[in-house]
Amino acid sequence: MRALLKVWKADLWLILLLGLALRLIELQAPLIDGQAWRQADSGAIARNFYQEDYHLFYPQVDWRGATSGYVEMNFPLYSFLVACLYGLLGGVHEWAGRLLSALFSTAGAALLFLLVRELGGGRWSARLAALFFLLFPLNIFYGRAFMPEPLMLLLSIGALLAFARWTRTAGRTDFALAALVTGLCFMVKIPTLYLGFPLVALAWARWGWAFLRRPALWGYLALVLVPPAAWYWHAHQLFLQTGLTFGIWGSQGYDKWAQGLLADSDFYLVLLRRLGHQTFTPVGLVLILAGVRPAWGRRGDWVLWAWGGGLLLYLVLIPEGNYRLVYYQMPFVPLGAVLAARGLAPLLEGSRPRPVLAGMAVLLLAGYSAWVAPGLYRPANNVYRYYQACHETGQFIDQKLPSTALLVVGEVDENVAAPHRAQSPTMLYYCRRKGWQITPSEFSGATLDSLAAHGADFLVVAGGFALQNRPFWAELLRRGVSFPGAYPRAWHDEREFRRMLAGYQGPDRDFVLVRLAPAE
Repeated sequence: MRALLKVWKADLWLILLLGLALRLIELQAPLIDGQAWRQADSGAIARNFYQEDYHLFYPQVDWRGATSGYVEMNFPLYSFLVACLYGLLGGVHEWAGRLLSALFSTAGAALLFLLVRELGGGRWSARLAALFFLLFPLNIFYGRAFMPEPLMLLLSIGALLAFARWTRTAGRTDFALAALVTGLCFMVKIPTLYLGFPLVALAWARWGWAFLRRPALWGYLALVLVPPAAWYWHAHQLFLQTGLTFGIWGSQGYDKWAQGLLADSDFYLVLLRRLGHQTFTPVGLVLILAGVRPAWGRRGDWVLWAWGGGLLLYLVLIPEGNYRLVYYQMPFVPLGAVLAARGLAPLLEGSRPRPVLAGMAVLLLAGYSAWVAPGLYRPANNVYRYYQACHETGQFIDQKLPSTALLVVGEVDENVAAPHRAQSPTMLYYCRRKGWQITPSEFSGATLDSLAAHGADFLVVAGGFALQNRPFWAELLRRGVSFPGAYPRAWHDEREFRRMLAGYQGPDRDFVLVRLAPAE
């Protein structure tokens, strides 16, 4: 430990403080920015841990209908830790989840610095890797998002670092730490199994093919695979119990593992555009290409090439997820940062350093990130305004309706018609209520009657969505339509309702509220 502390110079601390400061931007913002639906799911699970039961092995969602809400998902360690913070703070404060993500992301940069040094990288390579990791625009935004991705990257880097140290020291403590961190990493996000490639490369670089005959490595393999296998078996039992899932394997819900896109050129163009724009920036991509060359010697190089091979396999195995969900490119950030650092470090090392040129490259990358990142905080195509209106409307509903009211939320499809999961859980989260979520294809009086029979009390839907289906709108008028600010008053005549609505300027005016259950 003392040897490690010697390499923590002032400039590294400045890099980490800069990265943390960037991740504190809009720390107290509600969960309405990029990937709001995914953040709302993480937030709901954390809130339910806090309000219902701190049972780590039984995560619950809001879109539970009349079930217990237990859901098949990746190991919910992140949401559980946020819930623990809620307990310490005495209430639900979303900024606590963002802060935890920011700390995980910043700590990931510190571990990446140590990993580069462990693999033989020089002083500048290690510092630049930490800096690029913190400056890439995708990681600036998702490094403070209310999502488990920052924890996933922290555990991924930690798994490689701990295992690399154990192969060098053969210490029992290092072995235990390596097994613990790697096992947790695979549990938190199953796609991180791609780390098996660089882990094998580390073992091969240390022992050659003789690593296959080392009992300790087979013990390590069991320790890192048995807990994830046990968790995902248990998670599937939760699905069989409630019918709720995040669709981890694609057999239920949205199939992120679908291979059809691999034959579509648009898939590769979209991924290339994202990697050169949101993920690495054009400057970063050029530096990465410059860093794809031998530089640190056999051990470090083999690990990096194997790491890259694992990521390519991850891309090939989960093309649909990578195509539709931008944050699926987050696993590329650590390796990209390391390779970009290798590409730039020669300008700062050797007998003829060129710090001005290197500084210009860093400033260009930082400037491009500053230009790209706001688009992640404020998604285009009115998406941000829509979620902002949902959030404000949810606050009205939370004040108006009984805390035990079960809601049916009419919402657009955010998850490609995935059964067994909410297409968008945002409104339920903002309303602080449980219930069901239906899409326009399900808008009918029969659907509402069926859900009311299962205990649904109210329907909440954007007026624009309901008006697109005139028979459904007529059904709502028959039942009596209102809006949150006017409830419990309701209208059965469209002209009277529109006349009343014309004089109301509240943020909830675009949403319709309909009672489904009979008034008590």
